[in-house]
Amino acid sequence: MDNYLSSVSWKQMAEEYRLWLGEPPKGSVRTIALSQLHEEAACREYVSWLKDYIGAPDMQVAASMLAKRIGYLWIAPLLTAMTFHNREVSFPLDNSFLYHPASPAFKADTHFPFLALNGLRAASPPEDREVWREEVVEEIFAVRLAPLLRTLAAIGPVSIAVLWENIMVRIAPLYSPGADESRQERQRINADFTFLTRMAPGQLFGERRNPFTRFTENNDLVQVAKNKRITCCFYYRMSGEYCVKCPKIDNENESQLK
Repeated sequence: MDNYLSSVSWKQMAEEYRLWLGEPPKGSVRTIALSQLHEEAACREYVSWLKDYIGAPDMQVAASMLAKRIGYLWIAPLLTAMTFHNREVSFPLDNSFLYHPASPAFKADTHFPFLALNGLRAASPPEDREVWREEVVEEIFAVRLAPLLRTLAAIGPVSIAVLWENIMVRIAPLYSPGADESRQERQRINADFTFLTRMAPGQLFGERRNPFTRFTENNDLVQVAKNKRITCCFYYRMSGEYCVKCPKIDNENESQLK
């Protein structure tokens, strides 16, 4: 039996991402099963509600912001488990939920959703870690995430490239160099990031091509995320300010100089 889900590593990560284990807290303002986000009608109704709840000007902005939140809440923890803890963590989408806690009881500091997980399972890799990694990536992205992104792209409407880059900006920091990594750990981190962004074929993401490749570059023979985004996530349209990596910043500066 794998004891990862009772380990200090998992508990610390769950606390960091504020993952709720079990049914969503009672009295939540709104909940939706992750599986429902694959269904256009249910997803459209939820994003329409979310638009008003977070103060987004339209469905396009709300859909983009939701993709970024999902990248943080859902995809980043699973990749952390895969790369840093050598575990595959899975859970049923029909019994796990995005939820909006009732404040101030939960002390929520944002109107964006949190994630409640049921039926968690963890598994260690077999001897061939590369084959295992390929299977984990396909399950996370092609099977579970890609259908959701396609739904968001349709109801926004918003470019699928924007949504994939929204995921990219949430997972790239995981693979940045750390001060306390051993040489072996850094090799595994670099290898996993290179696989995710360069080596993995499009089919592992439910796409014709690897959707992350265009958002990365080589730095001293190591694959890294680009300093600037290629696409704009529309955050400025609900906040009045640009993200640090927004490509529109340079365009604005050029316009002011003319």
